[in-house]
Amino acid sequence: MRSNETNLKLEDQDVLQSTAGKNQLKLLKVWDILSKHSDDQHQLSVKAIMNMLSSEGISTERKSIYQYIKLLESTGVDIITTRAKQNLYFIGDRQFELPELKLLVDAVLAAKFITERKSQELIGKLVTSSVSIYEAQKLQQQVLVTKRPKTDNEKIYISVNEIHQAISEKRQLKFKYFDINTKKEKVMRKSGGFYTANPVCLIWDDDKYYMVAYHDKHQEFTSYRIDKMEQVSQSEYKAVPVPVELNLENHISGIFNMYSGQEETVTLKVRNDLIGVILDQYGKQIEVIPFDDKHFSVKLNIQTSPTFYGWLFTFSDQMKILSPQHVIDDYKKLLELNLTHHQ
Repeated sequence: MRSNETNLKLEDQDVLQSTAGKNQLKLLKVWDILSKHSDDQHQLSVKAIMNMLSSEGISTERKSIYQYIKLLESTGVDIITTRAKQNLYFIGDRQFELPELKLLVDAVLAAKFITERKSQELIGKLVTSSVSIYEAQKLQQQVLVTKRPKTDNEKIYISVNEIHQAISEKRQLKFKYFDINTKKEKVMRKSGGFYTANPVCLIWDDDKYYMVAYHDKHQEFTSYRIDKMEQVSQSEYKAVPVPVELNLENHISGIFNMYSGQEETVTLKVRNDLIGVILDQYGKQIEVIPFDDKHFSVKLNIQTSPTFYGWLFTFSDQMKILSPQHVIDDYKKLLELNLTHHQ
């Protein structure tokens, strides 16, 4: 899909050499009017375009508008013409279709690591630069702003940029890291001292943004919440390369799927109506075997942990561990521990 913003450039001498000075401005104004004020439901006549130009103190002739439209089309701008007594024009192919833009807007709203202010700013940029004002209004009316918790760390964007640059230039990163206490106050780790890390990649998981770094002293990967990082900057030192024997995917699947623990092959008996839950969690590649009229069984390669058992518990009598026995025993012990704790 073509981007109108990149199709028309002042540097495009082949198109603009026939226009000069004020004519260049008029050409760009016509493009701006069509971009903002036209779509398939709001088509513009040449007279309407001239009136909009006039409202901005710009006068032009009818034949010049036709010329500008042809010039814009020659640069790749998709201008659709509706033939009539008075021809009508509108921008057809845009950078984003409305459903695509809605997905992006929803993703911005859902992201906890983006502040409320920045969310609105990003949505505004996405909407106003990608569709007509009419489609933008329609889209904004469909946006449901929920009371989701969002970070208040406005410097996260600077941090992300520093991390990206450090990864690209293979440099170490310096930063401070904090927690939040029961009074909702920042408590700096290392008594406010700096961390030094070898950044590897960025991960967005469960609406949070993480930096994965290689800890060369312990020869393992470590993950940091970016919204809890401060004073992030590149170091003058080169990053230590990750040893080939370390598997980044294993770290990501273990930590970010929240199932870090002993790797096991576990067989579950699951009620038939939970097939969607299993496929969503473990993928469609797993083998599903009928167990009885109301259940199926699956073998899953998982990492057992309290988080896995907690996930299993949410389905109560709808799922059951069939094997191995020691995993069943571990699950029972965890249940007994929680029962004792709440007595």
